[in-house]
Amino acid sequence: MNLKYIYHSGFYLELENCAIIFDYYKGDVPQINKNKKLFVFSSHAHADHYNEAIFKIFADYNVTYILSDDIKIKDDFRDLNIEFLSPNKKYSIEGLIISTLKSTDEGLAFIVEVEGKRIYHSGDLNWWTWKGFETEEEYRIMSENFKTEIDKIKGLNIDLAMAVLDYRQKERYDWGLEYLLKNTNIKYLVPMHCWGKYDVIDKFREEHKDLLKNTYLVKTNQIGKKGICI
Repeated sequence: MNLKYIYHSGFYLELENCAIIFDYYKGDVPQINKNKKLFVFSSHAHADHYNEAIFKIFADYNVTYILSDDIKIKDDFRDLNIEFLSPNKKYSIEGLIISTLKSTDEGLAFIVEVEGKRIYHSGDLNWWTWKGFETEEEYRIMSENFKTEIDKIKGLNIDLAMAVLDYRQKERYDWGLEYLLKNTNIKYLVPMHCWGKYDVIDKFREEHKDLLKNTYLVKTNQIGKKGICI
């Protein structure tokens, strides 16, 4: 499979028989093979993960939209092929097996099994804790909620993971990704939600060499136009 980076948390993944778009909200869309089935995922309604323009941009393709059920759509789009997914459920949709986790912000994280591969897209599921900006109770609840969700996939083998690495969390920037790596087995890891500060990926690589021994860490902004083969 071939992965191309679009923008922020948006990716294009092409497999042998289908293609997948994750969390497109802006950016240049790579050329898509119209002979392949297209699935367009949106993890939640936040403006940096979902844009209703997807219903027009991909209208000419054989497309199924797979949306978190917190996303509200206009009546104009209700006749389209749209599946709404809820947290902590498993779905079989046109050859995809999709399991969902509950985000610690809004919406879902996705685990997609397709063509013998297992793909994880975190959406906004992350250990969102901010030193000096939360109460002890808020910290406790966030920590418990995040660990509860990741523990549901403890020991899971993942071929490709796209997951949050957000520099804005400062000294806690790596907590969520570190916990994910310690509790799953990831072959290819592609950090996202970096807000253009891609040096945070280099920092994570330097600080977690032992943790990354069996994982190939991709510097997201260096994925070229030809993509990366996984």
